[in-house]
Amino acid sequence: MNLDRRTAAWAAFAATLPIYLLTMNRTIGFIDRGELAAVAWTFGVPHSTGYPTLMLLAGAVAHLVPLRPVLTLNILAAVLVAAGAAVLVLLFDHILRKLDPEGSPASGNRTRLALGAALITAFSLTWWQQANGFEVYALHALLMPLVTLLFLRWLDEPTSRTGRWFALATGLSFTNHGTTVLLAPAMLTVAALRFGRDFWRRVLPLAPWFALGLLPYVYLPIRSAMNPALDWGHTRTLRGFLHHVSGADYKGWMFPGVGDYLTQLRYVLWRLPWELSWVGVVVAALGAAAFAKRAPLLGVLAGLFIVAGIGFAAGYRIMDIESYLLTALLGLSLLLVAGLARLGERLNGRVALAAAGLLLALNVTLHFRECDESGNTMSEQMTYDQIGPLPPNAVFVSALWDFGQSASLYYQNVEHYRPDVVIVNPDLVRVSWYLDDLAAREPELIGRIERERATLHRLLRDCETGKPYVGREVEAAYRAFLAALVTASMRDRPVFVTAGFPWQPPHLRRVPYHLTYWLQPDGGTYVPESDWQFRCRLWKGRMDAYTAMVAWLYGESRLNRAQYEAAHGHDEEAQRTLASAARFDPAIQLDRVGTLPLAGQGIVVECAKFYARLNATLTASQHTE
Repeated sequence: MNLDRRTAAWAAFAATLPIYLLTMNRTIGFIDRGELAAVAWTFGVPHSTGYPTLMLLAGAVAHLVPLRPVLTLNILAAVLVAAGAAVLVLLFDHILRKLDPEGSPASGNRTRLALGAALITAFSLTWWQQANGFEVYALHALLMPLVTLLFLRWLDEPTSRTGRWFALATGLSFTNHGTTVLLAPAMLTVAALRFGRDFWRRVLPLAPWFALGLLPYVYLPIRSAMNPALDWGHTRTLRGFLHHVSGADYKGWMFPGVGDYLTQLRYVLWRLPWELSWVGVVVAALGAAAFAKRAPLLGVLAGLFIVAGIGFAAGYRIMDIESYLLTALLGLSLLLVAGLARLGERLNGRVALAAAGLLLALNVTLHFRECDESGNTMSEQMTYDQIGPLPPNAVFVSALWDFGQSASLYYQNVEHYRPDVVIVNPDLVRVSWYLDDLAAREPELIGRIERERATLHRLLRDCETGKPYVGREVEAAYRAFLAALVTASMRDRPVFVTAGFPWQPPHLRRVPYHLTYWLQPDGGTYVPESDWQFRCRLWKGRMDAYTAMVAWLYGESRLNRAQYEAAHGHDEEAQRTLASAARFDPAIQLDRVGTLPLAGQGIVVECAKFYARLNATLTASQHTE
């Protein structure tokens, strides 16, 4: 009995959603998840490129569903990725119709193969991880296959309204994530080959519909003009808007030197086959042969998806590049479904279905532990442990965006946890809009240092509007602003910094205080810690740079505090504090840590070395006793 493709699409949704819900994070994750959740709840403007479609959708859902906002938003991510799995079924079914015409030996299993390939993709490592928590890539996992499906339908029916839907969906996809552009080289090439001299006649009429899809971007300047609580980039001005939506903030991280590119490329080339448990690459190779023989344009589409995805991900100098492999993974999945069809044709349909079932079982089994974030509460607990122990009305200068500051935006603005703490990002102090934002949020405090703020603001504005960059002047004004901020704050507020604070204040010392440093005058008296008990429990799901860094930060904070206690003659307290650091030892086995991007490998290695030295010190002290 043949399986209807719509029924198969619903089956994919029904099969993936429960597992996504089972394995998703229940709280805020690392990197940008906290900021995005806070912006969605407050209907603000997040970091570039603004993501207005997702922010509007998520904000409405979060306010309508009577659950904890972060839980609602994580559920929304799982639903979006599961919906993407349903669209993958329709896309793969379309591909198979091109490869296996009615009456061929494999045509009876076509929809089943489409369903199998969709589930294999849905439980590949990167695709699955988009359902773990609220991020922009969850909607991207839905829109990418939808745009591709509509594109292929438009190629078949270029005079129909399908082209309008394709253009509209493409524009909408851009308003969710700019990496939609990675689909463009493949689609433009295939369309040019398909239409030949009629290319522009077919494409240009779609421009108004594409522009219509971009309309959600209008939300950014409108909302920014309303002064929301979170307003990244101040898109109310034309310059700010164009800078924001173009992703200009990321230029410094794009396509670095050869060394970094090769490091990232090595990781990407290791990661991509692992998405399909390596075995799937063999099936994908069969698919490439099938496309070459029967549907070369589809082969070009899949191949350019892979090339564009790999090229971009390898050229992005950040540690969390996995999500940027979605385009390459989509291309690889197109080859996979063609390979399954090839197996069915060369052997029989049951063999192809059995191969799909084996690949699905491998993906779920091999990726489950790494994709199960249900027990990962590190980001939430680390945020509590950073700002929870601080005295009332503290000023906290935090350079740890990925490890607490992003999450703190959610807890302060949505759950109203420690709103009295003023958190300043020293990296963002280097852009003019953030100085304006600080002045608006803390007028009394920033008003004390208006001269330093105005000087730095003027220099930054000059740089941002194209005037020659005077590095020494900007750096001097930057340091003067931070010095003035600390000095003015310390008149009546306690001031804390993180280990990444880029400047050592003169005549001040850093006193280790839980996960922070309390700035104190030189020669001051002993500063005891509060009775705050650390909440963090290390997540045992996977060992990556983020898990290792959390373990390292906690361990180092206890080591620094133990040395501080020992310097003040509190030997017993020093020993207790040092012993407590061992609780955060992740017991890294370096031979079991896979390839990691950029500095990730080094962070894991250094964390392992840190705890090896710490444990050696503890053992030596126990022998001494």
